[in-house]
Amino acid sequence: MAAETERAVYVQRLDPDQREAYVEAHDDVPDAVTDTMERGGLTEFELYVRDDIAVCILECVDLDAYHDAVDGDEEVAEWERYTGQFKKEGVDVDADPESGIPFMECIWRFDPEKA
Repeated sequence: MAAETERAVYVQRLDPDQREAYVEAHDDVPDAVTDTMERGGLTEFELYVRDDIAVCILECVDLDAYHDAVDGDEEVAEWERYTGQFKKEGVDVDADPESGIPFMECIWRFDPEKA
């Protein structure tokens, strides 16, 4: 992770019967969604899936600026509602912006350069 970025992680639970549909949906993420993410200062986004768990790791210049860009963006909301049909829980675009993305708390990190 670059020193000038912030990292955030969140987990989503997929409907086991919809796992493949969720994975396939990400073969074609709309440009409007990725454009908004980039405008929000996103420098990297990774999505990992195992069984019914999806883990999202993002890095951005400023997490608050990223929230400002994606919160209320109709293209992003439409995408999240579309992919939401494949999940049991995760991002909720209709929730309060403070709880819409279920970010995890980092409790430990090993950085060999600082050890």
